[in-house]
Amino acid sequence: MATIKFLLQSKSEHSNIYVQYSIARKKVLKRKTGFVINSKNWSVSKGCPILKDEHTKNLKIDLDSLKTKLEIAYNNAVKNGIEITGEWLSEQIDIINNKVPVVELDLLTNYINHIIDNAATRKNQKGGHGLSKNRIKVYQTFHTIILRYEKVLRKKIYLRNIDLRFVRKFTDWLLSDGYAINTIGKFIANIKTVCNDAQLNGFEVSPQLPLIKVINEKKESEEIIYLTFEELEKIEKTLLAKESLVNARRWLILGCYIGQRGSDLLAVTPKNIKQLNGMKALEIEQQKTGKNIAIPLLPKALDIVDNSFPYKIAIQNFNSYIKEICKIAGITTPTSGKIIDIKTNRKVKGIYPKYQLVSSHVCRRSFASNFYGDIPTSVLMGITGHGTESMFLKYIGKSSYDNAYQMVEYFSKMQERAKKPHLSVVKKAL
Repeated sequence: MATIKFLLQSKSEHSNIYVQYSIARKKVLKRKTGFVINSKNWSVSKGCPILKDEHTKNLKIDLDSLKTKLEIAYNNAVKNGIEITGEWLSEQIDIINNKVPVVELDLLTNYINHIIDNAATRKNQKGGHGLSKNRIKVYQTFHTIILRYEKVLRKKIYLRNIDLRFVRKFTDWLLSDGYAINTIGKFIANIKTVCNDAQLNGFEVSPQLPLIKVINEKKESEEIIYLTFEELEKIEKTLLAKESLVNARRWLILGCYIGQRGSDLLAVTPKNIKQLNGMKALEIEQQKTGKNIAIPLLPKALDIVDNSFPYKIAIQNFNSYIKEICKIAGITTPTSGKIIDIKTNRKVKGIYPKYQLVSSHVCRRSFASNFYGDIPTSVLMGITGHGTESMFLKYIGKSSYDNAYQMVEYFSKMQERAKKPHLSVVKKAL
């Protein structure tokens, strides 16, 4: 059974009073209580002040109160599976002595929840208000990771305790759990964002916070997976027995001709169809960027929205169905890419039949890749939602040289046209 006693470690006039917490035979914790006393007024045998005046009587009351509160804190910690350490003991003493005013938002997990709960009114990177759904999802994933780590630590994580040592141990744990360096870097970046926000709102954080660095490795070039026009034609002509697959194919073809992310594509309804200068277009608000865009409907897309508008489908089912569709259509070319290993839940790079690498993202990338060079890049960027040309080119696996070659080809054609003789009508001679 855990026992508490008080003791001195010096014989001075201002001796610190220590609390000794014996948890087990080999686990004895000792920390300063924050109280001092003249060693002459201390009873070594009883482990308490000698009651000789008002001061020593009040000190005895304070120590008894501290003991009772520490016992309550200990029982609560054991009940909640929190590890009893010297750090825990110091923390409890500070709380009891009101040295550190602890409120709910001092906890990392609670502050993350605070950000999520107030997502609609928080400032975003564009200077407006409201966090995107993707950003909220990032915080939710981060919250889950921290909860898992707290179970490993068997204690709650306070904002003020997030220092270099914490980050090093957190990084080691993530590495041992199989996370990639760049993923770990994102988690550390989230920690810094949360702590900086908390500091701005008056909460105590570690003075080492500015020293915490986000770790990153050079990102491996992303595999460019898209469906060519020829492959799309094969998919269109493939006989499908199930109505669910036929419906998913409509979404797939539509997606490859309007160039939107899966979440935006599957949110489209007939209400999004508008008339734009005499032709039909889709007007949507992109969930990630918040941009309102209008997409002129090309013949393939127009045929679907006019004659066979697909019914609603969950994105998880869409991802599953289009893999099956592509397999039936013979989209099996060996292709480099990554797929999820079910056992480890990690992406594994390798050479796979192309249909295995197809997901909802193939729609946006197919549109951008297939129409690059035929539609002005600035127009494509306006539809796909890319902020810069360099981002767009990287997205479709092109370089600035590809763009330069395109410009050279364009100017060459202009020069050829300029060299050609052209006929003009002259006044007939009398």
